[in-house]
Amino acid sequence: MATAMVQGALAANLSLTSVPFTLSSKTVAAPQGIGAVMHTVDAGGPKGAAEVGLAKAGLDGICVHAVQSVDLPVIGNLGTWSLNISSPAAATPLTSDQLVAGAGLQANKLVLDAQALKASTATLHAADGSPNVIGAAADSEGIKSTGITDGTPGQFGLDATGGRTDIKNLNADANAATISGAITLPDLAIGIAHGDKGC
Repeated sequence: MATAMVQGALAANLSLTSVPFTLSSKTVAAPQGIGAVMHTVDAGGPKGAAEVGLAKAGLDGICVHAVQSVDLPVIGNLGTWSLNISSPAAATPLTSDQLVAGAGLQANKLVLDAQALKASTATLHAADGSPNVIGAAADSEGIKSTGITDGTPGQFGLDATGGRTDIKNLNADANAATISGAITLPDLAIGIAHGDKGC
């Protein structure tokens, strides 16, 4: 009975609102490139966040991992719990070409509000008529096309939407992720674990 009550309480009270999480993927291919802008700056310290947008993205696996302390009225503190949302990478790693062609997880207008975004390698392709621009206006049409619609006019941005972006071993420390439109998640798994346990 107590176990059932605790499980029900977790299901009802565990929330990702304002809870930082990590998002990782083995390989990401964005056929329409990537954009980034400064989003918020913490006036009380050195932390801030950037918005990073991909108009279209194919991902070979994804793991969203959030950790939260669960404190319930009457019952008290239940300790630290993890919420993991995952769609595993393919048994045989997918290439960027396969991801662009529709294999793996597909997302439209994927926008991350992130303190940090890292990758083992990232290739930002460009065309002669559409070069990558470091220092583009945060409200430029290229950046808007990635799904970032609230860039402040005149502020600093990265517009690398002139060609495909290929990312290996993406790892983002994020506050939020939004996707406009449908997302396909092969072999989706959502689970809760006691402690700090990733996918």
